[in-house]
Amino acid sequence: MASFPDYLIVRNGVFSYRRRVPATLRHRPEFGGKEVFQVSLGVRSISDARREVQRRELDALFEPHLRATTKPENGTVLSVALLRQIADDNYRRGVRSLSDERASESREALDDLAAHDVGTLNNPTTSSRAASIVRKGMADALRAQAEGVAAKLGIDATEEALAKIEDALFQSEKALLGARVDMAGGNPFPAWSPEGSVNGTGTRAPTVKEAHWTFKRMMEAALKQRQAGPSWADKVRTNGGLFAAHIGPQTAIHEIDKRMIRDFLADLAFMPKSMSLRFPNMTLTEAIAANEALDKPFPTVTPNTIRDGYFSVIRWVLSYAVELDAIPMNPVAGMKVTGANKGRRATRKPTFRVDELNALFRQPLFAGCRSEDRPNTPGNFHFDDHRKWTPLLMLYSGARPSELAQLAVSDVRGDNAIPYISILTEYDPNDPDDRDFVLSHKTENARREIPIHPELVDLGFLEYVRERRDAGDIRLFPGWAASRDARKLYSSARWIRNLNEVVIPAITARKPKPTLYSLRHTWKTLLAEQRVPAQYQNQLIGHAQAGMDEHYLHEISIERLYEAIKDIKHAGLDIRHLNRGA
Repeated sequence: MASFPDYLIVRNGVFSYRRRVPATLRHRPEFGGKEVFQVSLGVRSISDARREVQRRELDALFEPHLRATTKPENGTVLSVALLRQIADDNYRRGVRSLSDERASESREALDDLAAHDVGTLNNPTTSSRAASIVRKGMADALRAQAEGVAAKLGIDATEEALAKIEDALFQSEKALLGARVDMAGGNPFPAWSPEGSVNGTGTRAPTVKEAHWTFKRMMEAALKQRQAGPSWADKVRTNGGLFAAHIGPQTAIHEIDKRMIRDFLADLAFMPKSMSLRFPNMTLTEAIAANEALDKPFPTVTPNTIRDGYFSVIRWVLSYAVELDAIPMNPVAGMKVTGANKGRRATRKPTFRVDELNALFRQPLFAGCRSEDRPNTPGNFHFDDHRKWTPLLMLYSGARPSELAQLAVSDVRGDNAIPYISILTEYDPNDPDDRDFVLSHKTENARREIPIHPELVDLGFLEYVRERRDAGDIRLFPGWAASRDARKLYSSARWIRNLNEVVIPAITARKPKPTLYSLRHTWKTLLAEQRVPAQYQNQLIGHAQAGMDEHYLHEISIERLYEAIKDIKHAGLDIRHLNRGA
Protein backbone atom coordinates (compact mmCIF):
# COMPACT_ATOMS: atom_id res chain seq x y z
CA MET A 1 0.00 0.00 0.00
CA ALA A 2 1.30 3.44 -0.87
CA SER A 3 1.97 5.71 2.10
CA PHE A 4 0.41 9.16 2.30
CA PRO A 5 1.13 12.48 4.01
CA ASP A 6 0.70 12.73 7.78
CA TYR A 7 -2.04 15.33 7.41
CA LEU A 8 -4.30 12.84 5.57
CA ILE A 9 -6.20 10.37 7.75
CA VAL A 10 -8.73 7.64 6.89
CA ARG A 11 -11.95 7.03 8.80
CA ASN A 12 -14.32 4.31 7.53
CA GLY A 13 -12.53 4.39 4.19
CA VAL A 14 -13.01 8.16 3.68
CA PHE A 15 -10.05 10.56 3.69
CA SER A 16 -9.96 13.64 5.90
CA TYR A 17 -7.50 16.53 6.11
CA ARG A 18 -6.21 17.04 9.68
CA ARG A 19 -3.45 19.39 10.84
CA ARG A 20 -2.37 21.08 14.05
CA VAL A 21 -3.02 24.81 13.96
CA PRO A 22 0.04 26.83 15.01
CA ALA A 23 -0.63 29.23 17.89
CA THR A 24 0.18 32.14 15.59
CA LEU A 25 -2.76 31.28 13.30
CA ARG A 26 -5.50 30.24 15.74
CA HIS A 27 -6.97 33.73 15.83
CA ARG A 28 -7.89 33.58 12.13
CA PRO A 29 -11.58 33.03 11.30
CA GLU A 30 -10.80 29.84 9.35
CA PHE A 31 -9.68 28.18 12.59
CA GLY A 32 -11.81 29.94 15.19
CA GLY A 33 -9.31 29.42 17.99
CA LYS A 34 -9.12 25.65 17.48
CA GLU A 35 -5.87 23.80 18.06
CA VAL A 36 -6.64 21.16 15.40
CA PHE A 37 -8.17 21.77 11.97
CA GLN A 38 -10.01 18.80 10.40
CA VAL A 39 -12.31 18.54 7.39
CA SER A 40 -13.64 15.55 5.46
CA LEU A 41 -12.49 15.32 1.84
CA GLY A 42 -15.30 12.94 0.89
CA VAL A 43 -13.10 10.68 -1.26
CA ARG A 44 -11.75 7.15 -0.82
CA SER A 45 -8.49 7.06 -2.83
CA ILE A 46 -5.13 8.71 -2.09
CA SER A 47 -4.93 10.30 -5.53
CA ASP A 48 -8.40 11.82 -5.18
CA ALA A 49 -7.50 13.04 -1.69
CA ARG A 50 -4.39 14.81 -2.99
CA ARG A 51 -6.39 16.46 -5.77
CA GLU A 52 -9.08 17.53 -3.28
CA VAL A 53 -6.50 19.12 -0.98
CA GLN A 54 -5.07 21.00 -3.95
CA ARG A 55 -8.50 22.04 -5.27
CA ARG A 56 -9.64 23.39 -1.89
CA GLU A 57 -6.24 25.05 -1.33
CA LEU A 58 -6.15 23.65 2.20
CA ASP A 59 -2.38 23.87 2.48
CA ALA A 60 -2.63 27.58 1.68
CA LEU A 61 -4.44 28.15 4.98
CA PHE A 62 -1.15 27.43 6.76
CA GLU A 63 1.10 29.39 4.42
CA PRO A 64 1.44 32.50 6.66
CA HIS A 65 3.02 30.21 9.23
CA LEU A 66 5.08 28.02 6.94
CA ARG A 67 6.55 30.94 5.00
CA ALA A 68 7.36 33.10 7.98
CA THR A 69 10.93 34.27 7.49
CA THR A 70 11.43 36.57 10.46
CA LYS A 71 14.23 35.26 12.64
CA PRO A 72 14.56 37.01 15.99
CA GLU A 73 17.85 37.05 17.86
CA ASN A 74 18.89 33.63 19.11
CA GLY A 75 16.27 31.92 16.93
CA THR A 76 16.42 28.51 15.22
CA VAL A 77 19.66 26.62 15.75
CA LEU A 78 20.91 25.05 12.50
CA SER A 79 22.57 22.15 14.25
CA VAL A 80 24.11 19.02 12.74
CA ALA A 81 21.17 17.02 14.08
CA LEU A 82 18.71 19.31 12.32
CA LEU A 83 20.62 19.09 9.01
CA ARG A 84 20.58 15.32 9.23
CA GLN A 85 16.88 15.36 9.95
CA ILE A 86 16.22 17.67 6.98
CA ALA A 87 17.93 15.11 4.77
CA ASP A 88 16.03 12.23 6.37
CA ASP A 89 12.65 13.96 5.95
CA ASN A 90 13.39 14.79 2.33
CA TYR A 91 14.27 11.15 1.70
CA ARG A 92 11.07 9.89 3.34
CA ARG A 93 8.95 12.24 1.26
CA GLY A 94 10.80 11.14 -1.85
CA VAL A 95 10.20 7.47 -1.11
CA ARG A 96 6.47 8.11 -0.66
CA SER A 97 6.41 9.94 -3.97
CA LEU A 98 8.23 7.07 -5.67
CA SER A 99 5.71 4.61 -4.21
CA ASP A 100 2.78 6.60 -5.59
CA GLU A 101 4.53 6.97 -8.93
CA ARG A 102 5.19 3.26 -9.33
CA ALA A 103 1.62 2.45 -8.40
CA SER A 104 0.27 4.61 -11.20
CA GLU A 105 2.53 3.98 -14.22
CA SER A 106 5.76 2.44 -15.50
CA ARG A 107 9.05 4.38 -15.11
CA GLU A 108 11.46 1.99 -16.80
CA ALA A 109 13.46 4.71 -18.57
CA LEU A 110 13.94 6.65 -15.37
CA ASP A 111 14.84 3.44 -13.53
CA ASP A 112 17.56 2.71 -16.10
CA LEU A 113 18.93 6.25 -15.84
CA ALA A 114 18.97 6.00 -12.05
CA ALA A 115 20.81 2.66 -12.23
CA HIS A 116 23.46 4.25 -14.46
CA ASP A 117 23.89 7.23 -12.14
CA VAL A 118 24.11 5.02 -9.06
CA GLY A 119 26.76 2.86 -10.70
CA THR A 120 28.79 5.94 -11.61
CA LEU A 121 28.45 7.46 -8.14
CA ASN A 122 29.55 4.21 -6.49
CA ASN A 123 32.58 3.82 -8.75
CA PRO A 124 35.64 5.02 -6.79
CA THR A 125 37.34 6.36 -9.94
CA THR A 126 34.38 8.38 -11.17
CA SER A 127 32.31 9.16 -8.07
CA SER A 128 33.70 12.63 -7.38
CA ARG A 129 33.25 13.90 -10.94
CA ALA A 130 29.87 12.19 -11.28
CA ALA A 131 28.60 13.76 -8.06
CA SER A 132 29.69 17.17 -9.31
CA ILE A 133 27.83 16.70 -12.60
CA VAL A 134 24.66 15.41 -10.91
CA ARG A 135 24.67 18.25 -8.40
CA LYS A 136 25.25 20.88 -11.07
CA GLY A 137 22.17 19.68 -12.87
CA MET A 138 20.16 19.97 -9.65
CA ALA A 139 21.62 23.33 -8.53
CA ASP A 140 18.57 25.49 -9.16
CA ALA A 141 16.17 22.97 -7.66
CA LEU A 142 18.38 22.47 -4.58
CA ARG A 143 18.64 26.22 -3.97
CA ALA A 144 14.88 26.72 -4.23
CA GLN A 145 14.24 23.77 -1.94
CA ALA A 146 16.83 25.01 0.57
CA GLU A 147 15.21 28.43 0.66
CA GLY A 148 11.85 26.80 1.32
CA VAL A 149 13.26 24.73 4.17
CA ALA A 150 14.93 27.81 5.69
CA ALA A 151 11.65 29.72 5.57
CA LYS A 152 9.68 26.87 7.10
CA LEU A 153 12.12 26.44 9.99
CA GLY A 154 12.67 30.17 10.57
CA ILE A 155 16.36 30.00 9.67
CA ASP A 156 18.10 33.15 8.49
CA ALA A 157 18.74 32.46 4.78
CA THR A 158 22.43 33.34 4.71
CA GLU A 159 24.65 31.86 2.02
CA GLU A 160 26.38 29.66 4.59
CA ALA A 161 23.08 28.30 5.97
CA LEU A 162 21.64 27.63 2.50
CA ALA A 163 24.83 25.83 1.44
CA LYS A 164 24.59 23.52 4.46
CA ILE A 165 20.94 22.76 3.76
CA GLU A 166 21.73 22.09 0.07
CA ASP A 167 24.42 19.61 1.10
CA ALA A 168 21.94 17.78 3.32
CA LEU A 169 19.30 17.72 0.59
CA PHE A 170 21.79 16.50 -2.01
CA GLN A 171 22.79 13.57 0.18
CA SER A 172 19.14 12.52 0.38
CA GLU A 173 18.68 12.97 -3.38
CA LYS A 174 21.59 10.62 -4.03
CA ALA A 175 19.98 8.13 -1.64
CA LEU A 176 16.71 8.46 -3.57
CA LEU A 177 18.50 7.40 -6.77
CA GLY A 178 19.48 4.21 -4.97
CA ALA A 179 15.93 3.86 -3.64
CA ARG A 180 14.53 3.99 -7.19
CA VAL A 181 16.90 1.24 -8.24
CA ASP A 182 16.02 -0.86 -5.17
CA MET A 183 12.31 -0.44 -5.81
CA ALA A 184 12.73 -1.41 -9.45
CA GLY A 185 14.43 -4.56 -8.20
CA GLY A 186 11.46 -5.46 -6.02
CA ASN A 187 12.32 -3.85 -2.65
CA PRO A 188 9.20 -1.70 -1.99
CA PHE A 189 10.43 0.13 1.11
CA PRO A 190 14.20 0.76 0.92
CA ALA A 191 15.56 2.11 4.20
CA TRP A 192 18.14 4.86 4.45
CA SER A 193 19.16 7.10 7.29
CA PRO A 194 21.81 9.82 7.17
CA GLU A 195 24.50 9.29 9.76
CA GLY A 196 23.31 10.58 13.13
CA SER A 197 19.82 11.53 12.00
CA VAL A 198 18.47 9.56 14.93
CA ASN A 199 19.74 10.79 18.28
CA GLY A 200 21.08 8.71 21.12
CA THR A 201 17.66 8.07 22.59
CA GLY A 202 16.32 6.64 19.34
CA THR A 203 14.01 9.61 18.82
CA ARG A 204 14.04 11.52 15.55
CA ALA A 205 15.13 15.13 15.90
CA PRO A 206 12.01 17.28 15.39
CA THR A 207 11.69 19.49 12.34
CA VAL A 208 9.00 21.74 13.80
CA LYS A 209 10.51 25.20 13.50
CA GLU A 210 9.95 26.14 17.12
CA ALA A 211 11.71 23.01 18.37
CA HIS A 212 15.00 24.50 17.25
CA TRP A 213 14.48 27.87 18.87
CA THR A 214 16.78 28.65 21.76
CA PHE A 215 15.39 29.08 25.27
CA LYS A 216 15.86 32.83 24.95
CA ARG A 217 13.91 32.95 21.67
CA MET A 218 11.09 30.85 23.14
CA MET A 219 11.09 33.08 26.20
CA GLU A 220 10.60 36.24 24.13
CA ALA A 221 7.85 34.58 22.09
CA ALA A 222 6.02 33.55 25.26
CA LEU A 223 6.23 37.07 26.69
CA LYS A 224 4.83 38.55 23.50
CA GLN A 225 2.08 35.99 22.96
CA ARG A 226 0.91 35.94 26.56
CA GLN A 227 1.26 39.71 27.02
CA ALA A 228 3.09 39.46 30.34
CA GLY A 229 3.12 42.42 32.71
CA PRO A 230 6.34 44.43 33.23
CA SER A 231 7.21 42.87 36.59
CA TRP A 232 6.83 39.27 35.39
CA ALA A 233 8.54 40.10 32.08
CA ASP A 234 11.54 41.49 33.93
CA LYS A 235 11.73 38.38 36.12
CA VAL A 236 11.46 36.09 33.08
CA ARG A 237 14.17 37.91 31.13
CA THR A 238 16.55 38.17 34.08
CA ASN A 239 16.15 34.72 35.60
CA GLY A 240 15.40 32.97 32.31
CA GLY A 241 18.49 34.59 30.82
CA LEU A 242 20.58 33.13 33.63
CA PHE A 243 19.24 29.65 32.82
CA ALA A 244 19.86 30.15 29.09
CA ALA A 245 23.48 31.12 29.76
CA HIS A 246 23.90 28.15 32.11
CA ILE A 247 22.76 25.52 29.59
CA GLY A 248 24.48 27.23 26.66
CA PRO A 249 22.94 30.06 24.59
CA GLN A 250 22.75 27.90 21.45
CA THR A 251 20.99 24.94 23.06
CA ALA A 252 17.73 24.23 21.24
CA ILE A 253 14.49 23.84 23.17
CA HIS A 254 14.08 20.18 22.18
CA GLU A 255 17.53 19.43 23.65
CA ILE A 256 16.64 20.67 27.16
CA ASP A 257 16.13 17.77 29.54
CA LYS A 258 15.65 17.13 33.25
CA ARG A 259 19.37 16.76 33.81
CA MET A 260 20.08 20.31 32.60
CA ILE A 261 17.34 21.71 34.81
CA ARG A 262 18.47 19.70 37.86
CA ASP A 263 22.06 20.89 37.39
CA PHE A 264 20.89 24.50 37.23
CA LEU A 265 18.74 24.17 40.35
CA ALA A 266 21.60 22.48 42.18
CA ASP A 267 23.91 25.42 41.39
CA LEU A 268 21.25 27.93 42.42
CA ALA A 269 21.41 26.53 45.94
CA PHE A 270 24.87 28.18 46.19
CA MET A 271 23.87 31.42 44.45
CA PRO A 272 24.56 34.53 46.59
CA LYS A 273 21.66 36.84 47.25
CA SER A 274 21.54 39.99 45.06
CA MET A 275 24.06 38.34 42.75
CA SER A 276 23.71 40.87 39.93
CA LEU A 277 24.47 43.75 42.31
CA ARG A 278 27.29 42.10 44.23
CA PHE A 279 28.91 40.25 41.33
CA PRO A 280 27.97 42.20 38.19
CA ASN A 281 28.72 40.75 34.75
CA MET A 282 29.53 37.32 36.20
CA THR A 283 27.99 34.00 35.25
CA LEU A 284 26.29 31.95 37.93
CA THR A 285 29.32 29.67 38.26
CA GLU A 286 31.73 32.62 38.49
CA ALA A 287 29.58 34.40 41.09
CA ILE A 288 29.37 31.27 43.26
CA ALA A 289 33.14 30.86 43.15
CA ALA A 290 33.75 34.55 43.89
CA ASN A 291 31.34 34.49 46.83
CA GLU A 292 32.86 31.35 48.33
CA ALA A 293 36.32 32.96 48.08
CA LEU A 294 35.27 35.81 50.41
CA ASP A 295 36.27 35.71 54.06
CA LYS A 296 32.61 36.23 54.93
CA PRO A 297 30.48 35.00 51.99
CA PHE A 298 27.12 36.60 51.35
CA PRO A 299 24.10 34.45 52.25
CA THR A 300 22.67 32.29 49.50
CA VAL A 301 19.15 32.39 48.07
CA THR A 302 16.44 30.33 49.74
CA PRO A 303 14.71 27.28 48.22
CA ASN A 304 11.51 29.32 48.01
CA THR A 305 13.32 31.96 45.94
CA ILE A 306 14.65 29.23 43.65
CA ARG A 307 11.16 27.81 43.21
CA ASP A 308 9.27 31.08 42.78
CA GLY A 309 11.91 33.09 40.95
CA TYR A 310 13.68 30.58 38.71
CA PHE A 311 11.97 27.20 38.53
CA SER A 312 8.61 28.87 37.86
CA VAL A 313 10.13 30.84 34.96
CA ILE A 314 11.62 27.72 33.36
CA ARG A 315 8.32 25.87 33.74
CA TRP A 316 6.38 28.81 32.24
CA VAL A 317 8.59 29.11 29.16
CA LEU A 318 8.70 25.37 28.51
CA SER A 319 4.91 25.11 28.89
CA TYR A 320 4.66 27.56 26.00
CA ALA A 321 7.02 25.31 24.01
CA VAL A 322 4.60 22.44 24.62
CA GLU A 323 1.76 24.63 23.41
CA LEU A 324 3.63 25.19 20.13
CA ASP A 325 4.36 21.45 19.77
CA ALA A 326 8.06 22.27 19.93
CA ILE A 327 8.45 19.59 22.61
CA PRO A 328 6.07 16.71 23.38
CA MET A 329 5.99 17.32 27.14
CA ASN A 330 7.38 19.71 29.73
CA PRO A 331 10.64 18.25 31.13
CA VAL A 332 9.97 19.86 34.53
CA ALA A 333 6.92 17.61 35.00
CA GLY A 334 7.23 15.85 38.35
CA MET A 335 10.20 17.95 39.48
CA LYS A 336 10.23 19.82 42.80
CA VAL A 337 12.63 22.23 44.46
CA THR A 338 14.10 20.55 47.51
CA GLY A 339 13.48 22.49 50.71
CA ALA A 340 10.85 24.85 49.32
CA ASN A 341 7.95 25.32 51.69
CA LYS A 342 4.31 25.51 50.80
CA GLY A 343 1.11 26.40 52.58
CA ARG A 344 -0.18 29.46 54.34
CA ARG A 345 2.20 29.40 57.30
CA ALA A 346 5.23 29.44 55.02
CA THR A 347 4.07 32.61 53.27
CA ARG A 348 2.80 34.50 56.34
CA LYS A 349 4.67 37.79 56.66
CA PRO A 350 6.47 38.57 59.94
CA THR A 351 5.58 41.63 62.01
CA PHE A 352 7.60 43.64 64.53
CA ARG A 353 7.21 43.14 68.25
CA VAL A 354 7.12 46.32 70.34
CA ASP A 355 10.51 45.61 71.93
CA GLU A 356 11.97 45.26 68.44
CA LEU A 357 10.39 48.55 67.34
CA ASN A 358 11.88 50.34 70.36
CA ALA A 359 15.28 48.86 69.59
CA LEU A 360 14.93 49.70 65.88
CA PHE A 361 14.20 53.39 66.43
CA ARG A 362 17.10 53.62 68.88
CA GLN A 363 19.57 52.62 66.18
CA PRO A 364 21.95 55.35 64.90
CA LEU A 365 20.00 55.60 61.64
CA PHE A 366 17.13 57.15 63.64
CA ALA A 367 18.61 58.30 66.98
CA GLY A 368 21.75 59.96 65.58
CA CYS A 369 24.63 58.75 63.39
CA ARG A 370 28.15 59.89 62.48
CA SER A 371 27.27 61.26 59.01
CA GLU A 372 25.13 60.66 55.95
CA ASP A 373 27.70 58.18 54.66
CA ARG A 374 27.99 56.43 58.05
CA PRO A 375 24.37 55.82 59.06
CA ASN A 376 25.15 52.89 61.35
CA THR A 377 27.79 54.59 63.51
CA PRO A 378 26.54 56.60 66.54
CA GLY A 379 26.89 60.37 66.30
CA ASN A 380 25.07 63.69 66.24
CA PHE A 381 23.87 63.69 62.61
CA HIS A 382 20.10 63.27 62.24
CA PHE A 383 18.24 62.30 59.07
CA ASP A 384 15.11 64.29 58.33
CA ASP A 385 14.13 62.87 54.95
CA HIS A 386 12.67 59.67 53.45
CA ARG A 387 14.99 57.51 55.56
CA LYS A 388 13.29 58.74 58.72
CA TRP A 389 9.74 59.37 57.58
CA THR A 390 9.13 56.33 55.35
CA PRO A 391 9.34 53.79 58.24
CA LEU A 392 7.23 56.03 60.47
CA LEU A 393 4.58 56.59 57.79
CA MET A 394 4.42 52.85 57.13
CA LEU A 395 4.06 52.15 60.85
CA TYR A 396 1.10 54.51 61.20
CA SER A 397 -0.58 54.26 57.78
CA GLY A 398 0.39 50.93 56.19
CA ALA A 399 1.37 52.71 52.95
CA ARG A 400 3.71 50.94 50.54
CA PRO A 401 7.28 52.29 50.09
CA SER A 402 6.65 52.78 46.37
CA GLU A 403 3.56 54.88 47.14
CA LEU A 404 5.46 57.09 49.57
CA ALA A 405 8.35 57.53 47.15
CA GLN A 406 6.04 59.09 44.58
CA LEU A 407 4.23 61.53 46.85
CA ALA A 408 4.12 65.18 45.90
CA VAL A 409 4.09 67.86 48.58
CA SER A 410 0.58 68.72 47.40
CA ASP A 411 -0.57 65.15 48.15
CA VAL A 412 -0.38 65.89 51.87
CA ARG A 413 -3.46 67.90 52.88
CA GLY A 414 -2.33 69.17 56.25
CA ASP A 415 -4.61 72.22 56.40
CA ASN A 416 -7.84 70.19 56.39
CA ALA A 417 -9.89 69.66 59.52
CA ILE A 418 -8.70 66.08 59.25
CA PRO A 419 -5.25 66.00 57.66
CA TYR A 420 -4.73 63.21 55.16
CA ILE A 421 -2.48 61.86 52.43
CA SER A 422 -3.86 61.38 48.94
CA ILE A 423 -2.47 58.30 47.19
CA LEU A 424 -3.19 59.01 43.52
CA THR A 425 -0.24 57.30 41.90
CA GLU A 426 -1.45 57.53 38.34
CA TYR A 427 0.02 60.11 35.98
CA ASP A 428 -2.29 61.86 33.51
CA PRO A 429 -0.22 63.65 30.83
CA ASN A 430 -3.30 65.58 29.72
CA ASP A 431 -3.72 67.20 33.14
CA PRO A 432 -1.54 70.36 33.31
CA ASP A 433 -1.57 70.18 37.13
CA ASP A 434 -0.41 66.57 37.24
CA ARG A 435 3.22 65.59 37.66
CA ASP A 436 5.27 63.27 35.50
CA PHE A 437 7.21 61.49 38.23
CA VAL A 438 4.64 58.87 39.16
CA LEU A 439 4.03 55.30 38.09
CA SER A 440 0.74 53.45 37.84
CA HIS A 441 -0.66 52.26 41.15
CA LYS A 442 -0.52 48.57 42.02
CA THR A 443 -4.30 48.14 41.86
CA GLU A 444 -7.35 50.36 41.61
CA ASN A 445 -7.74 49.93 45.38
CA ALA A 446 -4.40 51.69 45.86
CA ARG A 447 -6.05 55.00 44.91
CA ARG A 448 -7.16 56.18 48.33
CA GLU A 449 -6.99 58.84 51.02
CA ILE A 450 -5.27 57.97 54.31
CA PRO A 451 -5.86 60.04 57.45
CA ILE A 452 -2.65 61.19 59.11
CA HIS A 453 -2.36 59.61 62.54
CA PRO A 454 -2.03 62.06 65.48
CA GLU A 455 1.27 60.40 66.43
CA LEU A 456 2.77 61.53 63.11
CA VAL A 457 1.51 65.06 63.72
CA ASP A 458 3.12 65.06 67.17
CA LEU A 459 6.42 63.89 65.68
CA GLY A 460 6.42 66.91 63.35
CA PHE A 461 5.49 65.36 60.01
CA LEU A 462 3.28 68.29 58.97
CA GLU A 463 6.11 70.69 59.85
CA TYR A 464 8.37 68.71 57.53
CA VAL A 465 5.76 68.99 54.77
CA ARG A 466 5.50 72.79 55.23
CA GLU A 467 9.27 73.13 54.99
CA ARG A 468 9.27 71.22 51.71
CA ARG A 469 6.50 73.46 50.40
CA ASP A 470 8.30 76.63 51.50
CA ALA A 471 11.48 75.39 49.84
CA GLY A 472 9.62 75.06 46.53
CA ASP A 473 10.00 71.28 46.37
CA ILE A 474 7.48 69.42 44.24
CA ARG A 475 8.26 65.96 45.57
CA LEU A 476 7.76 65.22 49.24
CA PHE A 477 11.03 63.30 49.38
CA PRO A 478 13.29 64.93 46.77
CA GLY A 479 16.36 63.11 48.04
CA TRP A 480 14.96 59.68 47.18
CA ALA A 481 17.27 58.70 44.32
CA ALA A 482 16.04 57.69 40.88
CA SER A 483 16.21 54.01 39.95
CA ARG A 484 18.24 52.43 37.15
CA ASP A 485 15.39 50.01 36.66
CA ALA A 486 13.01 51.36 34.03
CA ARG A 487 10.10 49.67 35.82
CA LYS A 488 10.72 51.60 39.02
CA LEU A 489 10.86 55.33 39.46
CA TYR A 490 12.86 55.45 42.68
CA SER A 491 15.68 53.28 43.96
CA SER A 492 15.44 51.29 47.16
CA ALA A 493 18.64 49.34 46.73
CA ARG A 494 20.99 51.20 49.07
CA TRP A 495 19.16 52.57 52.11
CA ILE A 496 16.49 49.87 52.30
CA ARG A 497 19.07 47.12 51.86
CA ASN A 498 21.08 48.68 54.71
CA LEU A 499 17.95 48.70 56.86
CA ASN A 500 17.05 45.09 56.04
CA GLU A 501 20.52 43.57 56.13
CA VAL A 502 22.35 45.61 58.78
CA VAL A 503 20.02 47.61 61.02
CA ILE A 504 17.22 45.08 61.57
CA PRO A 505 19.56 42.05 62.11
CA ALA A 506 21.22 44.15 64.85
CA ILE A 507 17.99 44.28 66.85
CA THR A 508 16.60 40.76 66.33
CA ALA A 509 17.91 37.29 65.49
CA ARG A 510 14.59 35.50 65.02
CA LYS A 511 13.67 33.89 61.72
CA PRO A 512 12.08 34.74 59.48
CA LYS A 513 13.30 38.20 60.38
CA PRO A 514 11.11 41.24 59.73
CA THR A 515 11.97 43.75 57.02
CA LEU A 516 10.98 47.33 56.19
CA TYR A 517 7.82 45.99 54.58
CA SER A 518 6.91 44.33 57.89
CA LEU A 519 6.03 47.78 59.25
CA ARG A 520 3.03 47.73 56.90
CA HIS A 521 2.04 44.27 58.16
CA THR A 522 2.50 45.45 61.76
CA TRP A 523 -0.01 48.28 61.23
CA LYS A 524 -2.48 45.93 59.54
CA THR A 525 -2.20 43.49 62.45
CA LEU A 526 -2.71 46.28 65.01
CA LEU A 527 -5.89 47.39 63.21
CA ALA A 528 -7.23 43.85 63.42
CA GLU A 529 -6.29 43.53 67.11
CA GLN A 530 -8.13 46.79 67.85
CA ARG A 531 -11.20 45.41 66.05
CA VAL A 532 -11.23 47.95 63.27
CA PRO A 533 -13.74 46.58 60.73
CA ALA A 534 -12.16 44.64 57.89
CA GLN A 535 -13.75 46.99 55.35
CA TYR A 536 -11.99 49.95 56.99
CA GLN A 537 -8.72 48.02 57.09
CA ASN A 538 -8.89 47.20 53.38
CA GLN A 539 -9.52 50.81 52.38
CA LEU A 540 -6.74 52.12 54.60
CA ILE A 541 -4.19 49.54 53.44
CA GLY A 542 -5.22 49.61 49.76
CA HIS A 543 -6.57 46.06 49.50
CA ALA A 544 -9.62 44.88 47.59
CA GLN A 545 -12.81 44.45 49.59
CA ALA A 546 -13.85 40.87 50.25
CA GLY A 547 -16.89 39.14 48.76
CA MET A 548 -19.86 41.27 47.73
CA ASP A 549 -18.43 44.29 49.57
CA GLU A 550 -16.33 44.88 46.48
CA HIS A 551 -19.49 45.51 44.47
CA TYR A 552 -21.87 47.12 46.98
CA LEU A 553 -19.72 48.93 49.57
CA HIS A 554 -19.27 52.67 48.93
CA GLU A 555 -16.05 54.48 49.80
CA ILE A 556 -15.79 55.08 53.52
CA SER A 557 -15.43 58.77 54.41
CA ILE A 558 -12.15 60.19 55.65
CA GLU A 559 -13.94 61.28 58.83
CA ARG A 560 -14.97 57.73 59.73
CA LEU A 561 -11.54 56.36 58.86
CA TYR A 562 -9.92 58.94 61.13
CA GLU A 563 -12.26 58.12 64.00
CA ALA A 564 -11.36 54.45 63.58
CA ILE A 565 -7.58 54.96 63.87
CA LYS A 566 -6.94 58.18 65.83
CA ASP A 567 -6.78 56.51 69.24
CA ILE A 568 -4.93 53.38 68.13
CA LYS A 569 -1.36 53.22 69.38
CA HIS A 570 1.44 50.67 69.51
CA ALA A 571 1.30 49.87 73.21
CA GLY A 572 4.71 50.29 74.84
CA LEU A 573 6.33 52.06 71.88
CA ASP A 574 8.51 55.01 72.89
CA ILE A 575 9.71 57.17 70.00
CA ARG A 576 9.54 60.59 71.66
CA HIS A 577 13.20 61.18 70.84
CA LEU A 578 12.25 61.32 67.15
CA ASN A 579 10.10 64.44 67.63
CA ARG A 580 11.49 67.27 65.51
CA GLY A 581 11.21 69.59 68.51
CA ALA A 582 13.02 67.27 70.89
